[in-house]
Amino acid sequence: MSEHDAFEALKRHAIEENERAHGREARERYGDDAVDAANERLASLSQGNWDEKDRLEQAIKERLRAAMATGDPTGEPARELARLHARWIALHWGEGRYSREAHRGLAQMYLADDRFRAYYDTAAGEGATEFLVAALESYLA
Repeated sequence: MSEHDAFEALKRHAIEENERAHGREARERYGDDAVDAANERLASLSQGNWDEKDRLEQAIKERLRAAMATGDPTGEPARELARLHARWIALHWGEGRYSREAHRGLAQMYLADDRFRAYYDTAAGEGATEFLVAALESYLA
């Protein structure tokens, strides 16, 4: 298998896993067109964009821990965290589909869904989800 074929298989696997884990709920909430477009967007990412997505995900976790240490969800470390998160979301959704309003809606979903809470709290400590949402709300206001 060539490197290109291996990369394409990796993308397909990640999209299929996400579809199994969140597809039904996402389709009910956002509609088939939005989910299909997001899946197509991920499938079309170049190796460089895919790597950027992964780097951003790690950087968000690191910045979340650092911003939390300041205790200020409106400060510059929190604003940098929010900028990274916005870029990460735009990579998933596509530049033309990203909006500040949709990003705010996603942030609110983080508080309502224990899976998101577990993801961010595990990555950065208890209270990380609330801090991230406060930082996003401040940044996106």
